[in-house]
Amino acid sequence: MKKALVKKVSGIALSGLLAISLAGCGTAEKTASKSGLEGIKQKGKIVVGMMAATPPYEFHTVDGGKDKIIGSDIKLLDQVSKDLGVKYEIKDMDFDGLLVALQSGKIDMIISAMSPTEEREKNADFSNVYYKDRHVMIVRKSELDKFKTNDSLKNAKIAAIKSSVQEQIVEKQFPNADLKLLGKSTELAMDLAAKKVDAVLVDRPTATLLVKSNPSLAKTELLFDDDTAGAAIAMPNDSDKALVDAVNKTIDRTKPEYEKWLTDAMSKVKQN
Repeated sequence: MKKALVKKVSGIALSGLLAISLAGCGTAEKTASKSGLEGIKQKGKIVVGMMAATPPYEFHTVDGGKDKIIGSDIKLLDQVSKDLGVKYEIKDMDFDGLLVALQSGKIDMIISAMSPTEEREKNADFSNVYYKDRHVMIVRKSELDKFKTNDSLKNAKIAAIKSSVQEQIVEKQFPNADLKLLGKSTELAMDLAAKKVDAVLVDRPTATLLVKSNPSLAKTELLFDDDTAGAAIAMPNDSDKALVDAVNKTIDRTKPEYEKWLTDAMSKVKQN
């Protein structure tokens, strides 16, 4: 009687464990089915992370009384989502939080003029490059004559966007400088105008807009290159080949148009 009871209980326990195991497999399969190209198509949308405070690439504007994010990267996003046959949702966050959000699965991609540095490539897969430009130092117009050479900035207080390629350039080119890291390009301009820093380093399109919006600032003739290939779309580590190929196909098709989108976005910044 006892043996029969033990056998029966053991059988029930085994059945329970098997059910839990099968349920776990089902969950894993369900989660896996949501990743990659097929998973994105099943969901019907991509969740894209960006720092929407970097005109002309991505920035907020008011259209018909409603807040809207526009810019050259949005034009690219339009084409990526169209080619994938899905809608998109934008998650606006600080630049240094983008890769963390990608790794944790909160977003599917990053489209935010992000360059595939060696360190970033450890944490994400990158598409082909869709844009490349140089970087320029901005100072107060009243001090333009003071900062004409790299040597004149060697002990200066220089600001850059946190986790950006500009941060790396300053660290490499000006190891003795006092580097201040901020979250947005508009904050760089405000700190420079308020004499909290001596100079800021940004890419050339951003510099053009910051100077236009802040008459007290001016671009120097000090130009810098980074070690990356340029801006690309970041996707989760080990993304399936079908997804990467699909994104690259869109980039290869639209790359000739990107500079036109950039110019168009810059004209819209003037209007705001």
